[in-house]
Amino acid sequence: MLADASLRRFCASLPKAELHAHLHGSARLSTIVALAPPSARTTLHRLQQLDSRSLEECFAAFGAIHQTVTKLSAVRRITADVLSAFAADGVRYLELRTTPRPLDDADAEGYVRAVLAVFAEHEGSARARASRTAEWVLRPRLLLSVDRSGSPEQALRTVELAARLRATVHGADLRLLGVDFSGNPNRAGFADFAPAFAAARKHGLRVAAHVAEVDAPLDTAAVLAFRPERLGHALLLSDEQASALETSPIPIELCPTSNCMTLGLANLGSHPTLRRWLGGAYPVSINTDDAGVFNTTLSRELAAVGAACALTPRQLAAVGEAALDHAFESDREHVDALYAIFSATASRLLRSST
Repeated sequence: MLADASLRRFCASLPKAELHAHLHGSARLSTIVALAPPSARTTLHRLQQLDSRSLEECFAAFGAIHQTVTKLSAVRRITADVLSAFAADGVRYLELRTTPRPLDDADAEGYVRAVLAVFAEHEGSARARASRTAEWVLRPRLLLSVDRSGSPEQALRTVELAARLRATVHGADLRLLGVDFSGNPNRAGFADFAPAFAAARKHGLRVAAHVAEVDAPLDTAAVLAFRPERLGHALLLSDEQASALETSPIPIELCPTSNCMTLGLANLGSHPTLRRWLGGAYPVSINTDDAGVFNTTLSRELAAVGAACALTPRQLAAVGEAALDHAFESDREHVDALYAIFSATASRLLRSST
């Protein structure tokens, strides 16, 4: 097992894939402060000073972000900031999710189009740099979120927006891949929104769903019966539900720091399912959830998991690379290219770590 400092360096050097990150919550607080109205700055300045934040403080950050993102200029700035932060951390494939919302100067579709335009600009400029430096570029992709706090009618409109925007692009420009079910887990259950997700499936959209963040067996059963392509968190499953998933797996997106916050855990050693899912061949990815709000990076999350579960460097590299198995990317040629760079870099790092 690598020493802690060596483990962190190893994870930082790995190319990485992030599958569960919310756009606004991933923005650096320094960027939010620069954009925030005066009413939100006091809270944000205080939060900036903290190395770690309580769940209550994280909710305060979310509230300040919501007050800040009211115009297209803020959306563009935050999206560019998030992509730069993930790229700097060595993430080379990124699926961001966000709930379409009207702004002061745009409707929900304008909001989504602005995000996708920044994706295209970032990828284009990164490719231009890479042609000169042999750098491997970040490929950002998007999921549109259905918020439990909204109505089933809003959910259907989100699905229809995703399908309509997807139908207008092809090939390398196909950056909108699917939809996500998220929001306050104590609000309406999945069954209320099932028709919208059935429509998403008919449109060829991939589906990810937050599940079992709180003890809600009926809601969890409804999500599992639908069988989304991926599950977010899946923390509080019954033994029967966990066994059923082991028999017929659905990839799980774990977010270690976020999970500890949600469950009020002192450390990852108390995580209810981390060792169970990582202990065998179950398809799992490690993610950040809200990197800016939780003051983390994907490298830190991987290193924390490696330390908590006593993983060898080879095992940790395999956990990182396995996220590609669950990516919603439809361009298989691109996925194959990602596998090649992940494998080559991991092999080089493993040779140097022995």
